[in-house]
Amino acid sequence: MRRLLPLLLIPGLAAVAVPGAAASQTLRDHDAYARVDSAHVTLGNSVAERSWSRSPFRTVELLDTRGGGRRWSTGGPDFTLTFSGVTVGSDSFAVRSVTLSRLPRGGVRATIGLVGSGFATGLTASRIADVYPGIAGFRTQTILTSIAPLPLASATLDEATVGVATPTVHAFRAGSDWRSANWAGPPLWPDVGGDFRKDATAPAGQAVERNGEWVDARAKGRRLFIVMERNDLPSSRAGYDGSAASVRVDYTKDVVDLGPFEEQIHVENPAPNGGRTRTLQPGQPFALEPTFVGFGTSGDDAAWQWQHYLIAHRIQPWAHAVTFNTNNIDSNRISTGSKDDADLGAIQQLAPIARRLGIETFVLDDGWQAASGDWYPDSPQHPEPRGMFPPRFPDSTFDAVRQALAPMKLGLWMSPLNFNPAADTFKQHPEWSCHPISDALLAYNESDPNSGSNEAGLPEWSTAGFAHVEDRIRDAIQNWHVRYFKFDFMTWLDCASQNDFYQHHDAFLAMVDRLRRDFPDVTFQTDDTNDYRLFPFESTLRGPLWFQNGSPDPSTLLHNLWITSPYVPAYTIGQAALGGDRGGKMAWERFDVGTLMAAALPSHVTIWRDLRTIPAPVVSQVARWIAFYKRHRDSFSLATYPLLDDPLKEGWTALQEWNPDTQRGALLAFRQDADAASARIRLRLVRPGLRFRLISGPDDRVVGTVTSANLIRGLRVTLPAKGRSEVVLIEPVAPVRPPPPTRSRTHGQRYMHRRPV
Repeated sequence: MRRLLPLLLIPGLAAVAVPGAAASQTLRDHDAYARVDSAHVTLGNSVAERSWSRSPFRTVELLDTRGGGRRWSTGGPDFTLTFSGVTVGSDSFAVRSVTLSRLPRGGVRATIGLVGSGFATGLTASRIADVYPGIAGFRTQTILTSIAPLPLASATLDEATVGVATPTVHAFRAGSDWRSANWAGPPLWPDVGGDFRKDATAPAGQAVERNGEWVDARAKGRRLFIVMERNDLPSSRAGYDGSAASVRVDYTKDVVDLGPFEEQIHVENPAPNGGRTRTLQPGQPFALEPTFVGFGTSGDDAAWQWQHYLIAHRIQPWAHAVTFNTNNIDSNRISTGSKDDADLGAIQQLAPIARRLGIETFVLDDGWQAASGDWYPDSPQHPEPRGMFPPRFPDSTFDAVRQALAPMKLGLWMSPLNFNPAADTFKQHPEWSCHPISDALLAYNESDPNSGSNEAGLPEWSTAGFAHVEDRIRDAIQNWHVRYFKFDFMTWLDCASQNDFYQHHDAFLAMVDRLRRDFPDVTFQTDDTNDYRLFPFESTLRGPLWFQNGSPDPSTLLHNLWITSPYVPAYTIGQAALGGDRGGKMAWERFDVGTLMAAALPSHVTIWRDLRTIPAPVVSQVARWIAFYKRHRDSFSLATYPLLDDPLKEGWTALQEWNPDTQRGALLAFRQDADAASARIRLRLVRPGLRFRLISGPDDRVVGTVTSANLIRGLRVTLPAKGRSEVVLIEPVAPVRPPPPTRSRTHGQRYMHRRPV
């Protein structure tokens, strides 16, 4: 039996009355709709429907109306909160108001105002639910408000009573600076080791629960899945208890997660109690992470519903530009540690080559700044405080740099949470430093100011300094015309008397979201080469990310895309195009240039090597591929499906770029070190009865016409030599119409839906 929260949470507060009957209302946008009456709130479209009871508030039905229909849930809590060991379900709330609105990019939103009673007295909530045209799924988010301080230990963000099903939990992990498929994990926590995706499953009807961001429930060939839009902290949990699938945040699991020192400094709380909590402050809305509950007629279709949601509605559009980063322009000519050597003279040498390649955004790495924390160009007006080298740039607003780069856009690397001890801003505002950890970092940095990352700066700001950080970024956008930022070195810290670990993270994300809202033409990339920053879904929802340092072979670069697909959008993953230097040989001396570029096409295409070392014939070859990518950028910004085998096995492997609605995309096939000269590659989610035109890259040559049956049985790809690849665009010969609607056998005449692919 549940015990009451202490004095019903708030001493002396009477229970809130259940709202009375409400007027009916309906709102539509294309096939998406919302219906509200005195008993229920319902969202739906031509392929799915979700319905809630008003009092008590709970999900009463989750329906996939395609292919005969599948009722996934007939009742259960919508969310669950745990305060000091006391569980409060959504059924402790009742609906007091519903506001319906159309979404800017299509769809309908229901903002459901909830008031708590009984165990939840003193709590109110907004449950936001979105439905989109033609997508089999719903986005939800809960925002809580308490009238008194209240420590929250955990929160189930969304759940579905699915009955007997076969569950799988997916955890997505970054940290390529140390992580690999065989990484053993940090001491005492081997489960954290392993690859960038880790799966856990159980037999039908048996429970599974662990760290993860995605839970999939499979029954009779159909899927229900729930995804939390969060990073991979230990507190991110997903599971199935034998009846219900859910995702939740368990703050008690987080102790210490310092990404840069992951091999040594990682501590979780294995106990069911203790650990961290989040405190709801009186009158201050507390937003839990959004989730997406979706349906699939197959695993591939489930992935498409998620990707379709991201592409069409969730990810704010950003320019999928081909970028160059100056990180590897570094021989310590005008630097001593991590800073690069890109001054105006070097930029003037690099820019013509970048233009010939087709680079669209030219990103200056960490050497541009006189001092991290002040964030001004190293110039006579703002000289580097050590005074060891002459200023890199003649002006403090990048006028000369932009002139050298035109028409390419200017981008900047930035460590927005860090500062150099010599920064004027720190001297003027030492109270902004994150105590106590930055005190130790400051002493270490000052004892050795020139080596490694010390040259840029290690200490961190608390949230007290974030307004200054945002002002500097806005200045760079408005007055220096910067159109791309790469944010690096983010580590979330407890800062005494200022912020806890979570508030540090939340304030940074809020800043990024304000900047994205105010400057939609600016791209914000985050570096996820260390874990626990923003990967997987906090970074990918906001723009591209930097995933892999160094110059890995194509097999590694392909593996990163293969293992995270079709869940993480491949086009957001940044890694080194033309990677593969080893044994004193450059990548193009070891691998076919076409293969090097084919491995880059599905990703966020980035070149970060010294362009002056690339031979002119290679520049010409790479330029042809970049031009091909730019002509067909939309074909490489789709859902990516892994085909054949893991690229790390060095045999035949492939990736499929695909939009099942329009039936178009691309096939990228790689022979690698396989002895067999050919392989049959079966494509996924191909609709029967169509004809397709095959177009090869990079010359846009039509190489044949095939049928749906050919693609489903498999294309035979032949490559004459090991290490070669093939890139083929797949376009329908005639425009593809939506499949005709069918009627659900399960739900009779009530539901019209589209046949699944």
